[in-house]
Amino acid sequence: MNLAEAMKLALSSMKTGKMRSMLTLLGIIIGIASVITILTLGHALKTQTMGSLDSMGINNLNVQVQDRKTAEESKSDYMYSSPTITDDSALITTNQLEQLKQRYADSVEAISYSGTAGGQGDVTVVGQTYGTLASHETKSGISPVNADFMTVNGVDIEAGRALLPQDITDARHVAVISPELVKELFDDDPARALESEIQFSSDAGTASFMVVGVFSPPKGSLLVGTMSQPEMYVPYPLQDLFSTEYDKNKHSDAFSEVSVKIAQGVDKTKFKDELQRFFDATYQGSDSYLVKVSDNSEALDQINTILGSISAVVAAIGGISLLVGGIGVMNVMLITVTERTREIGVRKALGARSRDIKLQFVIEAMIVCLIGGLIGVGLGSAFGMIGSSLLGTFVVPPLSAILVSLLFSMGIGLFFGYYPAAKAAKMNPIEALRYE
Repeated sequence: MNLAEAMKLALSSMKTGKMRSMLTLLGIIIGIASVITILTLGHALKTQTMGSLDSMGINNLNVQVQDRKTAEESKSDYMYSSPTITDDSALITTNQLEQLKQRYADSVEAISYSGTAGGQGDVTVVGQTYGTLASHETKSGISPVNADFMTVNGVDIEAGRALLPQDITDARHVAVISPELVKELFDDDPARALESEIQFSSDAGTASFMVVGVFSPPKGSLLVGTMSQPEMYVPYPLQDLFSTEYDKNKHSDAFSEVSVKIAQGVDKTKFKDELQRFFDATYQGSDSYLVKVSDNSEALDQINTILGSISAVVAAIGGISLLVGGIGVMNVMLITVTERTREIGVRKALGARSRDIKLQFVIEAMIVCLIGGLIGVGLGSAFGMIGSSLLGTFVVPPLSAILVSLLFSMGIGLFFGYYPAAKAAKMNPIEALRYE
């Protein structure tokens, strides 16, 4: 008997016991569908999380002035909280950053840095009537930043404009505020907020700003949250207006930390080494400080590992139902062998070999599992795509997951169908013909 004849006999047998075949399929369908659904949702969660982290600047290069002794003792590539840099001459200056931009114009898209001052304060609207939702004042954070800050950190503009280089150069009293601040002070109306004057007050000082833009925080995911507190960004040269006496004594055009966004297509690892050499040459004469260029590759690898582990564990739990389905297949095949004992005896009496009988029942079990796998893949793909859409990131099931699931379902059929097939093949034809 060849493979085609075995498949034909197997399909014919399935048609005669449709209800039994459907019940046998059910366990396989549930198992495959659950695995495909889980893997699709895991893929969606990973895509969403990595997209959120990317928009928040996790793929940027981080540059930090560090205490040389402490940094050399640290083996990790992570940035850490270095002791406060009290020597202004050790800080990274805007002149150095301009040289960096010019030297690596094709590799650097933007450089972000922010002032040392900031914190929380009271924000009020100057000279406006408050609406039904707006309050007289609210609490808000303030961050003095440069013009590239939003580009580097993936902050999009919802209304108006971002800070411009000219705003920084001229130290203009302008601000880009968060949607939460718009909701608190402007009846959730961005158009009303634009060109309005707001006043920020804290223990360190008071300053007024004209609202030129409203930003929308980076999109979050189930694993990465979003910014929810009121916030405002202003040109960093204005930080002295709301700085403490300690901050006012610090160099306003020098920074202990900056972030570099590399251009599309640039090899991050190679450019990281190039950037490190650039700062090593600058700081080679300092015995107390050095600059460390780091990325978030370790963090990204850990996130990928965690997400992969979660998907694998949950998929393994779903795979248990496949084993249960396989046991169901073996149980039904054993019943089928018993019911078809006379048929087996007749076939053997007519010259069928033991391997022909075995092949027929193994093929039947594999076809049952394959059909169940195909239906399960269809249902799992549908559920997975619907679920990923609800998560906000539509994805299709990975092709590798589909192929592995189908091969695994056929493997279940082969494994759990072999014993019943072997039992059928060993039957004595005379005893089989006598069976009632």
